[in-house]
Amino acid sequence: MRSSRGIGRAILLILVTASMLSFWGLPKVYAPSSGGNTYNLTALPATAEEGTPVSLVLTVTLGIVVIGSTTYSFRFIVKDPAGATFQSQPMNYTTTSTQTQFSVIVNYTSPQFPGINSLVGTYMAMVNQLAPSAMPNVASTSFSLSSTDNNSYERTQTVNVQASGYNASETVDVTIQTETTSTIVFSSSTTASLTGVVTASWRIPPNATIDNYLATLTGTTTHKSPPDNETFAVRVAIMSISSIWSSKSTYQRTDTMQFSFQPIYPDGTIPTTGVGLMTLTNPVSGKVTLTATYDDTSQTFNATYQTTVSNRTGIWTASMGAHGYSDAYGNSGPVTTLTNSPRLTTATLSVTVSTNTVIAIGQQLGFNVTVLYPDGTMVPSAITRAYLVYSGTPAINDTIPLVYDSSFGHWVGTYIAKSGDTGGLWSLIVSASDSSNPPLRHRNQGDYDSKH
Repeated sequence: MRSSRGIGRAILLILVTASMLSFWGLPKVYAPSSGGNTYNLTALPATAEEGTPVSLVLTVTLGIVVIGSTTYSFRFIVKDPAGATFQSQPMNYTTTSTQTQFSVIVNYTSPQFPGINSLVGTYMAMVNQLAPSAMPNVASTSFSLSSTDNNSYERTQTVNVQASGYNASETVDVTIQTETTSTIVFSSSTTASLTGVVTASWRIPPNATIDNYLATLTGTTTHKSPPDNETFAVRVAIMSISSIWSSKSTYQRTDTMQFSFQPIYPDGTIPTTGVGLMTLTNPVSGKVTLTATYDDTSQTFNATYQTTVSNRTGIWTASMGAHGYSDAYGNSGPVTTLTNSPRLTTATLSVTVSTNTVIAIGQQLGFNVTVLYPDGTMVPSAITRAYLVYSGTPAINDTIPLVYDSSFGHWVGTYIAKSGDTGGLWSLIVSASDSSNPPLRHRNQGDYDSKH
């Protein structure tokens, strides 16, 4: 009995002493604890080809601030698609007194984490905490390894096949076939590398069947479980079209507007088939549909519009909507609407005068006047005037009548030098305009010598 009372008093003395230390303001010390921490496990990359090391990143956010350092220890575990389980060496991390978060990274596979990464399928990963307190499965995740570098492709992209785990220099057959009809689209026998890696590639043609495909690798001596069978999808190609180009930023009436674009397949090649539809909108919202076809010289798709003398002047806008272009196999682009907005102005008529440059008194000055639109067509309805001007003394400004010759498509004018005309340098001025609104005008001036 005496012994029991003595123990009780000793315990009481210890408790009081601890209370007094706290009261005197000495720092509190908390025993390491996993309570309140949060754990997150991430696989990078989450999807990869066979034989690719995957980084498992454990991120720990501390829920309790601990004065001083604390050593954490973790063991990573991976279960492969065949059901085999592999575990890493203990991975340690020591925190500082001010740290609130840390990460532990280990590669599967690596010397610290041996295992198998040569099977297609899903790998399950988890982490057990070993210290400062034992806690099973604090975080988990999964990652996938496949024999192709993607699970979905667009036409013209390349399917890259990679598999590992074969014997050195082993012959491996690689086939790709459609899932619906089992049509073989690619077949090759390849030799594994000295490390047992097999590679192959298939460029998907632009007219490939839209379907799911099955890639199969079959070794002569290696038989995997699960086997190297991989399913992937082939979709239509989405064309990249950067812009619509206009051959000019400003056109005159009767000019031909030309708009071009260049579609590009996902693999960077240029299609040569199909058509593109554009809408050309004038300044008052009138619309014309243009069809763009392939030009082999420029390797672009071109559409044209011949403007007229009566077209509205101002800003015209050519636009191609999303998927406004399609090749012969249903691949299309662009993904958004593209526009180009040139300006249309009134035309400057081309006036050409053909005449002799020297005449004497009593001789006839004959000349022909040709009036053309910018596109090179004649303007038979042009209002054409001609003047003979002499700026000397006395000044002369005579109007010369012009007659249109429909057989030659030009105007004809004549003038006979009179005895009273002053010799010297005379000017023949010709102007022309058409009946458009506003009218198109041009003036041409030529000089000739008049001699007595």
